[in-house]
Amino acid sequence: MRQARILRAGGGGMADKMFPGYKDKIWAALPQAIKESKVKGANNAFESHIAQHKSWQGYLLAFKETEKNFVPSQKFRKPAVDWRRQMERGTMHYGRWYEGPNGSDYRPGNTHDRLLDVKAPFTDAEWAERKEYRSFDLMKFGYMCLGIFLAYRVTNEWPVVWCEETDPESDH
Repeated sequence: MRQARILRAGGGGMADKMFPGYKDKIWAALPQAIKESKVKGANNAFESHIAQHKSWQGYLLAFKETEKNFVPSQKFRKPAVDWRRQMERGTMHYGRWYEGPNGSDYRPGNTHDRLLDVKAPFTDAEWAERKEYRSFDLMKFGYMCLGIFLAYRVTNEWPVVWCEETDPESDH
């Protein structure tokens, strides 16, 4: 029934250096009942933390089980594309629900596929008009930064170290 102790760098405190093994001698001198109560207290403290963890784990696992119920169901999913995406794709049609684009009314043989031309949703005139409002051009910005850097390098003075080499023969 020895009590385990952790020895860190240096092997303990100052008293352990002055009186080596004094804790073992004190432990050996203690009555058996005190030794048992000390060991039982250390074990109970350790096991109480495990029991507390187990109780918290039960609550957390129960919460995680109820979390699964909050996932949106595919059963009630809206199988439609919102109007913003339709506008960006160029597939938005303004009109009544039964009126399709290009004179189609969605009867068999009178349909029009709006997804045929998804790569170019704008005409050339619309695209030129959109280009007028571009506020940021990455190439121009890169060239501007490069120009500022080169101007900085050209206009600043850089220290020059002149090393004078002496002729070993001319020193004589």
